[in-house]
Amino acid sequence: MKSLFKIVLSVVVISSIFSCQQNDSTTITPPRPYDEVYLEDLAKIEDFLATHYVTVDADYNTTFTQIPTGGTQTPISQMSNLEHIERDIHEITYKIYYLKLREGSGEITTPVDSTFVSYKGSTFTNTTTNNVVTYSQNVFDQSQTPIWFSLEDVIRGWGEVIPKFKTGSHLANPDGTVSFQNYGAGVMFLPSGLGYFNSATSSIASYTPLIFNFKLYLQRARDHDGDQILSRIEYGLDFNEDALDTDGDKIPDYRDVDDDGDGALTKVEIKKPTPFLGSSLYYPFDPVVDNPFTTLVDETEPKGIPNASGDGVSSTRLRRHLDKTSKPPFTTY
Repeated sequence: MKSLFKIVLSVVVISSIFSCQQNDSTTITPPRPYDEVYLEDLAKIEDFLATHYVTVDADYNTTFTQIPTGGTQTPISQMSNLEHIERDIHEITYKIYYLKLREGSGEITTPVDSTFVSYKGSTFTNTTTNNVVTYSQNVFDQSQTPIWFSLEDVIRGWGEVIPKFKTGSHLANPDGTVSFQNYGAGVMFLPSGLGYFNSATSSIASYTPLIFNFKLYLQRARDHDGDQILSRIEYGLDFNEDALDTDGDKIPDYRDVDDDGDGALTKVEIKKPTPFLGSSLYYPFDPVVDNPFTTLVDETEPKGIPNASGDGVSSTRLRRHLDKTSKPPFTTY
């Protein structure tokens, strides 16, 4: 089966090819408005949730079945573990439903991290005959073998829902395989605006809502610009907002090698002075928990990234890599 990444890549390539083939006689249909399509998608998703029940096996694989007339099965819309988040994207507020089959017991992840997941993606369509609505589902992509994905490189909905879950634990087996336990598992129901929107493939029509059953095994925090500060820290506190851009150069801090635009690399500005190099060349972003039995803050109990005056403790300080007036070499620490 094709991976999710390959599907995204192929859509981009196909779109590029068509763009390059434009000429005066070619008519390109513009995309429909996001808000118009979203209202249609939301109605389809909520109707699906109200008319289907889900069966979950021991490995958190799911099967969705339409409730027959007179059926007593509990619809997904009434399940206690159906949750939703709201995200402001495309100048509208998306309501994103997801089933939390198991939260997971390990690490959290963020939209700028990488995740090790298995998944199954499907679409659903409905037809009406004699006032009776019948749904059909189509699996368009799946990988039962876990695979690494950067959440920025796949469809937007993944970066919104996956961080609501945690990883699990894992154990290396004598035969070289790995067993995972207590991993996060769920299902996301995505409007097309957070999926492929107006891009169509052989198995996904334009403006099609998507369902993904997924399992989150591991996560890897990323450092996009290699400045020794994790991207999840440099992005900012709210991933529903634009990423921080301290120097206003249109490059977000987590991708900017010089966050304050002072001509000095961030990774140079956050190095410890020679006397305090200790076991690490760089300050941690924040101080470690204070040990009351020690009297000094040194390489064994390091300060966080300090400000221009060497204060590495105050929560309101302006860290020196974000202060354009503070440049190396530094004489205080």
